[in-house]
Amino acid sequence: MVIDQLSSHNSYFDGDGTPLQLCFDKRSFQYAGVRVVLNTLPYLINRWTGEIFFPAPSVAIIEKEVVRAKESKRSGVTVNQVGRFSRGKFPVAVGTRFKYSVIEHFFIPGLLRGIPSDGYLTPTYFNKDVLLKYEHSESCNLDQTTPSAGSIQVKGGETIPYGINQSGSVVMWLGDIVSLSEQEKQYLYSENIDPQYDLHSDFYNSQILGEWFGAI
Repeated sequence: MVIDQLSSHNSYFDGDGTPLQLCFDKRSFQYAGVRVVLNTLPYLINRWTGEIFFPAPSVAIIEKEVVRAKESKRSGVTVNQVGRFSRGKFPVAVGTRFKYSVIEHFFIPGLLRGIPSDGYLTPTYFNKDVLLKYEHSESCNLDQTTPSAGSIQVKGGETIPYGINQSGSVVMWLGDIVSLSEQEKQYLYSENIDPQYDLHSDFYNSQILGEWFGAI
């Protein structure tokens, strides 16, 4: 595959509105006379058509590596910088034990709001059963606005928006949950699961795209 021009794709959807997925599969192409091999560098893909799109951070990394390759007169370059993102931790989460992916914050369009970033809008995933406590507790309240978005009012008065992605996992923003009471965080730790790399839901559409949804 030959790519004539790398363009940043700043949407979590393609031009027809189809949801895109964050992908780490190995892929190669020719760009600016250099053979580029993406080795776990994230990009976006339409799983139905196979069309790929590059978030702005991916474009910046690829462009930099291609320039280096040409300066050293190399005909090809393998791009693998995902490790430096995986090792990073966000300031907003200091002192907490939540599982999250720095990669999602930087490569899912709409979550990065400035550099340096404190990581507030980082997806943090939980088992779907995490909502049962809030649904049945007398000291909490669960407001399900749509099948894939709602909010939780926890003991103490804080309101935390949540979503449910396509695989049924519950997602909340890292920045919303790090300031909860220690007792509340201990409960969330027990339901916290590994990053899912799938944020598509009414939660994303509402929180990031500003779409409004009425009650179900």
